[in-house]
Amino acid sequence: MTIIFHTLDTFDTEFSADSVEWCPVKPFRDVVVCGTYQLTENDEKAITKNALKRLGRIYAFRVTDDGKLTTLQRIDVPAVLDMKWLHCRDKENRILLAIVNSIGYLQVYRLMGDRGTEMLKLIVEQKISDDDILALSLDWSTGRYVSDTRIADSLHIIVSDSRGWVSHFTLLGDDLIRDSSWCAHDFEAWIAAFDYWQTNSFYSGGDDCKFQAFDSRIGPVACNRAHGAGVTSIHSNANAEFSLVTGSYDEILRLWDKRNLKRPMSEIDLRGGIWRLKWHPFSRRYLLAACMYGGFKIVDCGNEESPAIVSEYNEHESISYGCDWSYLEKESISALNIRDSKGDVGALVGTCSFYDHAFKISAIYSYNKD
Repeated sequence: MTIIFHTLDTFDTEFSADSVEWCPVKPFRDVVVCGTYQLTENDEKAITKNALKRLGRIYAFRVTDDGKLTTLQRIDVPAVLDMKWLHCRDKENRILLAIVNSIGYLQVYRLMGDRGTEMLKLIVEQKISDDDILALSLDWSTGRYVSDTRIADSLHIIVSDSRGWVSHFTLLGDDLIRDSSWCAHDFEAWIAAFDYWQTNSFYSGGDDCKFQAFDSRIGPVACNRAHGAGVTSIHSNANAEFSLVTGSYDEILRLWDKRNLKRPMSEIDLRGGIWRLKWHPFSRRYLLAACMYGGFKIVDCGNEESPAIVSEYNEHESISYGCDWSYLEKESISALNIRDSKGDVGALVGTCSFYDHAFKISAIYSYNKD
């Protein structure tokens, strides 16, 4: 069985693109957003300096017939560092998108309108710190709530920042309440992510090479130093209770059993700094990875002790930063009438890259070589 990326459409984001997120909520699973980050000249390495010079933009798209992109909205904002959709509707039946940016704010947008008239509207924002920092990453606690009917009773968000801190928030209606904050890392805390199976637990990774586990009720509970460089990505598997992955600038993907964080179950070299990791939303097996100068890869983790790269995508011409799987099911993908497919289209993915400011939609299809 061979798994192939097949590019369907490409969009020039003008600013450098760093984040891609597909809406997980029906009937808007054909909506995808892309966030951008415009660096000032010669500012690539000055990540913690004057954030006010960083510009950004949020693009909202719909994927239409043959996998083509239709632009729904363009919002000029401070530079976007990360975005995540709430995995389900909230108690008020809202579809929500959270964003962290270069001036240190956590923002929550609502997807408004009916089919064909969708637009994002800011409903609440809160500054992470009084200091001049960047808010670097975020995650919702609702990863296991992807379904037609689930509604989250409590909505929590974890945010990491350029000071090395992580902050835990609760969203109540239109209010963001900061519950706790911890100094987790000596340098930038590149990533924070919930354990979707035990939402009192979350993880962080930082430029100090630490991989930390927290209990939101008491604070840090474990610290691992297995990574050979900064820890940049963490993702809990919503389809496998004890499965967790981490990525690092050291280019090594590590698979963990969360019951034993002393050492990983397995490791595999992805041949590129790992900036983003995304489990397939409906399969415990496949993992999508953005590997910076190493392109994008799909890793088969069906055998957790021996993961394998099964597909690579190298059509971007710059740093591979953002990626995500579509939540569209096969029937909905078939309705898009994607042509030129050489096999069974099992999924759509979005990918983006930095200096070439490119956002691409691809079909993932498989076929037998015979």
